[in-house]
Amino acid sequence: MEKQINYGSYAGYKETVGNLTADLQELLKLSEEIALVNTAESIKETLEKAKDEHFEVAIVGEFKRGKSTLINALLGQEVLPADVLPATATLNRVTYSTEPYVQVEYKNGESERVEIDRLEEYVTKLTSESERKAETVKEATVYYDTEFCRNNVDIIDTPGLNDDDQMTNVTMSIIPKIDAAVFVISANSPFSQFEKEFLEKKMLTSDVGRIIFVVNCFGTFTQDDENKIVETVRTRIGKYVMEKAKKVMGEDSREFAVYKRKIGTPRVIGVYAKRALTAKTSGDQALLEESNFPEFENALETLLTQERGVITLQILANKITNSGTEILRSIVMQENALMMANDEFMEKYDAAIKEIDEIRNMKRSEFVKINDAANKVFEDLRPVLDNYWSNIEEAAMEVIDNFQMSSDDFKKDRLKLVSSKLTEKIKESMEVRAQLICEQIQNSINQAVSGETERLQEFEDEFFESVAAIQRMFAVSDRVSSNGGTLDKVIGAATGAYGVGGVYLGFRESGIKGALLGGATGLAGFYATYYAAMFFSGFFGLTGGLPVMLVMMAFAGIAGTFTSNFAVDKILVQERIDKYKTNFKANVKKQFHEMKLNNDFTETVRRQVFSSFDSIKSKIEEETEIILRDTQETLDNLNDLKAEKSEVSQKEMERLHVIAETASKLVQDAYAVRKVLNDEISINNPQAEKTEKTEQTEQEEKAENTEK
Repeated sequence: MEKQINYGSYAGYKETVGNLTADLQELLKLSEEIALVNTAESIKETLEKAKDEHFEVAIVGEFKRGKSTLINALLGQEVLPADVLPATATLNRVTYSTEPYVQVEYKNGESERVEIDRLEEYVTKLTSESERKAETVKEATVYYDTEFCRNNVDIIDTPGLNDDDQMTNVTMSIIPKIDAAVFVISANSPFSQFEKEFLEKKMLTSDVGRIIFVVNCFGTFTQDDENKIVETVRTRIGKYVMEKAKKVMGEDSREFAVYKRKIGTPRVIGVYAKRALTAKTSGDQALLEESNFPEFENALETLLTQERGVITLQILANKITNSGTEILRSIVMQENALMMANDEFMEKYDAAIKEIDEIRNMKRSEFVKINDAANKVFEDLRPVLDNYWSNIEEAAMEVIDNFQMSSDDFKKDRLKLVSSKLTEKIKESMEVRAQLICEQIQNSINQAVSGETERLQEFEDEFFESVAAIQRMFAVSDRVSSNGGTLDKVIGAATGAYGVGGVYLGFRESGIKGALLGGATGLAGFYATYYAAMFFSGFFGLTGGLPVMLVMMAFAGIAGTFTSNFAVDKILVQERIDKYKTNFKANVKKQFHEMKLNNDFTETVRRQVFSSFDSIKSKIEEETEIILRDTQETLDNLNDLKAEKSEVSQKEMERLHVIAETASKLVQDAYAVRKVLNDEISINNPQAEKTEKTEQTEQEEKAENTEK
């Protein structure tokens, strides 16, 4: 019977996480009981990271779009200050607490606890005094007892995007770090020019899948007009997103086909936030339905739990299966080794230690291949990197050539203004061109890393087969354990209907792909989605970050240094426009030369490429060494024990059997969870679906051969 798992709601997701962490806690005790020190330590690390696991949702948009009102509607009460004027001037985080208060974190590193009714004094522009204070604040965390945040969801209110450049930068800084974003658009001015440019020029292609676009301020239009506005916004967003994705990935690429299928129709929902807030505070369910707010809340819940949260569940379930398997493998070795004659054991002990050394040599050889793959990616990117600055400069020159001017622009007090306007257009064009190049580079790195992890499946097969070979060295199949049945039967039950059975239960045999890289489809599958890539990196603490940061690093090298402080030669007032543009180009080229000298973009990309591949090596090293060290330490402990006594006691045998039965049950349950989760992942990841089908075919063929 298919295992039922409820993770489509906040409550169900929280319950499932709780059940999986409880199972991990049980495996931690079992691993400590049989002295699997490294497995136990790995479980502790996973539990520690899972303990602080929560969702973060940022509310973004232009000022006066009703962002704070929408947040208050989500929370069901007036928590954040809202006003007809641009209000929010800092990042305001709302998190759950039974005691309401605000913790203000200042840019100088200091912090202060204040009463919640004084929040607007610190985070708004409603008065000149509060605006001055807000400029010193890095973030304000509002601790409040709300039903929404009780679901382990933090809400982040951001400053208006086009309020001023500083506030826009504050908002942009948080976007790469959050799980989902709600982009608020006004129905009164749907999809303004700024919103269009922001989506095209600021948002990364990979961000769109985790955004819900909310068209706010409904209630002043007819139902037909509301529907038309939403559909217009949806069509425009879809057009802009797909056009950009074509440029980044290539229209005929497999990556674009996957992206197009995954993103599909952008999530655009029309709501009336103010009406929803009124309905919630008054308990008017009919008014709440009229506001269409429940549809938005359901979409956000699905986005967080079924799309983002499934990765957390996958990692936890995978850890249970991996750790439980290692416990079972160790118990089999202990029981069989303790029933062996000393001479036989020592012979196999020496062979096993030699095999462990061979596995490590095999791993070192594989790491050389990973380094070679990283070098190849970097060399393949060389043409793009070599032309990076000339490409950006070309964009600047195009702006100058196409800049419309007239004789009036050369009047006494106007030329400086014209130069400043032209400089801003150049800067904007540079950023757009730089972002496109960086996203293309990012996409190339992602593809290469994904391809390398697919190639590593062969190494993973060899690794687990080698570990299983060590276990087989100590097999005593003709001997029966003291409780009258082979321990193999207990362990074999863990694989359920797949019928692999026997003492050779392992990661591959239990049908789990990519075990060394933490997921059912390995890092190859993870890199196919934004959520998985970002969360995988943060959860496991991979070094170097993800290529998504490349764009931000490149911008730091361009936007931060390009200025409009060009000297305007007075003699140009009397010259023709083409001479002015020639002079302007010379100034721009000179500054580009200085920027190129001060910003080694090639080195930035090189570090990014190698840190991505080093992350794969780090994860493989970590996971394989957990298994190898525990295997060797188990053998060493058995060696010491064999020197003390020639056979295992009845009590010790019974203890091992109890541990094995418990671990088998936990592995079986976790494997059932994985099967359910894989169905969800395969919907969003064709490669995972292909892997799962191949895996199922292999299992079916194996079962048929066994029957024959």
